[in-house]
Order: sequence, then C-alpha cells, then structure tokens
Amino acid sequence: MKLFALSDPHLSFGVPGKSMDRFGAEWVNHPDKIKANWERLVGPDDVVAVTGDLSWAKKFEAAMEDLNWIGALPGRKVILRGNHDIWWPSASVLEQELPPSVSFIQNNHVKIGPFVFFGSRLWDTQEYSVFDLIEWDPKKGSIPGVKSGGDLAEQERIYDRELMRLKLSVDSIPSDLPGTRIGLSHYPPLDHLLKPSRASALYAQAGAKHVIFGHLHSVKKDMQGKAFGDLQGTVYHLVSCDYLDYTPELICEA
Repeated sequence: MKLFALSDPHLSFGVPGKSMDRFGAEWVNHPDKIKANWERLVGPDDVVAVTGDLSWAKKFEAAMEDLNWIGALPGRKVILRGNHDIWWPSASVLEQELPPSVSFIQNNHVKIGPFVFFGSRLWDTQEYSVFDLIEWDPKKGSIPGVKSGGDLAEQERIYDRELMRLKLSVDSIPSDLPGTRIGLSHYPPLDHLLKPSRASALYAQAGAKHVIFGHLHSVKKDMQGKAFGDLQGTVYHLVSCDYLDYTPELICEA
C-alpha cells in the first residue's frame, strides 16, 4: 500500500463562480490536471491524504459535489479541514454523508491499513514564520497573516486551540495500536528551516514518521525542493497542489 498526499485543491464544482483560474495560468483547468495525475499514480489499494482547502463552497450541500469528485478518484482518502473550508459540518454529518472512500480527521485518528493518521488544522502564529518562502507583490499590501494588537491575540488564541485539538487527536490513539504514525495539518507546523515548535514537538511525541501539510502558495522558485524535510526522524512534507504541479506526492510505502 502506497501513501500519497496533495493539499489545497480549492475545488468549485458546486460554486462555479469561484474558479481558481484568476490566480494565474497554472491554475487554469487545474482539476483536470489533478485527476489525470492522480489516476496515473494512485491505485485502488493506495491512500491519499488531502490536507485542507478542499472546496470553495460555503455550505456543505454545495461542497458535496467537490467531495464526491474526490471520493470517485482511486484509493482511500483522508481529509482535514483547511482555513477556507467554511462548509465543514459536524463530525456526525461527515460520518453520515462523506463518500465511502473518504475518512476525516477531527479530534480523532484514522487507521487505514498500515497507516495511522492524526492531526489538526493549526493556524498562523508568531512562534514561527514561513513568509520568506512566498513570492509576494508589495502592491497587494501587507503580507497576509501578519497581525498586531487584538488581531494578534485572537490569532494566538486560535493557534493554542488548534494545539489542544492536535493533542486530542494524539490522545485518541491507543498506545498499543500498530501502524506507521502519519501527522496531518493544514498550516505548516514549523518553519521551513525546521526550527522546532510546540506543534512539531506534539507530532514527534506521537511518533510521527511523516507530517503532511499545505496552505502555502506561490512558493519562490529558488526554494522549490529546499524547504522542510527531516527533523530528528520526522519528515515534513509541503504538498500544496500548485507546489507539486498538481501531482500527488508519494510519501511512503508499506
């Protein structure tokens, strides 16, 4: 069984007016690129982690078109909420309505074959920064995510809450459960130079062999393939779909 990952598909089958085409030529018809590469690489017995920003929909009913599209692709899937997934409903609704091939992480863990998945969305934080990775046009204003005052306090409150959710997910795993631990998040859990953080400490304590995340777009060309990597036996993978040229990345095989 192979484990692949791809994040931030930003699908809009249920809300056609939210196409990603406006973000550049590389995004034009990007679902077709994802589908072709996914079907070329992923077999029916494989698993794909999709770590957030799945759909532009605001309501779950509209997001179901995107979720069904993901569900129809080969393999089992494990999804995690991203910052744009405002359609995300309760765990009970997800359990009832998701396609059979799709599982989700929300204060829990999921075991598929030899892999045990856990994680949390996380959030922006002052604890570390990844903005040096991003090509940002100053004409667009200040860099998103840089906060001060009350906004900064609210940002850190959300980040602390996400760390609590990560701990709940870790604590849900029985200590004797066999399998390779795979950590998921949407936001990066540490900086691109691999300076340890509170989040990375939780993933390490849980025994994660790999931690998979997305969220970052417009990564500088000279940083391609140079960011993140192995920190004390845990490998950190940035898998935003535009960063990977809309191609699922092979994480490991068991």
